[in-house]
Amino acid sequence: MPSGWRDVARGSAEPGDRPLLVVHGNCQAESLRVLCDQAWGEEVTCVRIPPVFELEAGDVEDFHALVRRTSYLVTQPIVDDYRDLPLGTGQITALLPDSARVAMVPVMRWSALMPTHAIVRAAGVGDPPGVPYHDLRVLASAARGEAVADLSELSAEAVRAVQEISREQLRVRQEHHGTVDALSFFEEAGADAAWTINHPQNSVLIGVAGQALDRLGLPRTVGDPGRVLLATTTAPVSAAVLEALGLTGTPRSGWRHEGDPFTEEEIAATQLAWYAEHPQVVEAGIRRHYDTLEVLGLHVGHVSTSDSSRG
Repeated sequence: MPSGWRDVARGSAEPGDRPLLVVHGNCQAESLRVLCDQAWGEEVTCVRIPPVFELEAGDVEDFHALVRRTSYLVTQPIVDDYRDLPLGTGQITALLPDSARVAMVPVMRWSALMPTHAIVRAAGVGDPPGVPYHDLRVLASAARGEAVADLSELSAEAVRAVQEISREQLRVRQEHHGTVDALSFFEEAGADAAWTINHPQNSVLIGVAGQALDRLGLPRTVGDPGRVLLATTTAPVSAAVLEALGLTGTPRSGWRHEGDPFTEEEIAATQLAWYAEHPQVVEAGIRRHYDTLEVLGLHVGHVSTSDSSRG
C-alpha cells in the first residue's frame, strides 16, 4: 500500500499552503494521478492513495479524513458500499469541503483491439492463471467440453461488431455518469489505444487527465510522463483485427505479464485446464458475456440472460 497518504489524512504531514488533489478509482487512477502531478505537482499536492479495491475496513477512517481535506477530487463511478465499505463516489463526494471541485472520469474499457478478451468475476474465485484476463474463445471451448481451445481468427464483421459494442458501452457510461470523454481518445489512438481491455496506453490517459484538470478548473497541458504507464500486462493484437478495423500499426504476438512472455496457446491450455476445476467461472463468464459470444459466433447454447451484460 502506498505510504504517506495516512500522514496527510491525520495532519502529521502537512502539504503546506498547497491544496490537495486526490484521484479515487481502480488501477487506472494512479496513472491519472501521476499525470496530474506532473502538470501541477509544484502547486498542488497530488496525494498517492491505494486503488479502491485495495482499501480495507481499517483504512476507511483515514481515507475519509483525507477526503475532508481535499480541494480537488478526480473519481471514477464507484457504487455505494463497494465491497461493503463506504467508498462509493456518492459517499466520498458527500464528505468534501463545500469549495471542493470534482471531475468524474469513466471506467475505461476498450475491447476493439482485443475483441475476444474479457474480465469475469465469480464468487470465491480469483483471477485465472497466467494472465488476469479471459479469452471468450477459450471460455466457449470449455463450455463445449473441448480438450483443446479453438483460437481461430474472427470474421472481420465480428471484429467490427465488437468495436461498436465497446464504443457504445463507453459512450453510455460516460453519458450516464457525466464523465469526461475518453472515447474520442481511444478512437484517435487507433492501434495504440490500449495494452489490455482495461489498461489504456499513455496517449489515452494523457487526454483523459487533461480533460479532468480542465473540469477541475486547473487547465494545463499534460505532457508525456517519460515512461510507459499501465503496461504490466500486454495482450496480443492480431494483424487480422487491425486489418478488419482499418488500422495501421504493429501487431503484438502473445502475452507479456510482469516481464514474462507467453504464447496465446500456452495461456489457453493453462486456463482451459483451470476452467475444468472451476466450472462456476465458465457459467459466470457465459452469463455476463453471452451477447458478445453470440456476436463473435462462439455459440455455447442457450442460457438465461436475465442478469447478463454486454460488459
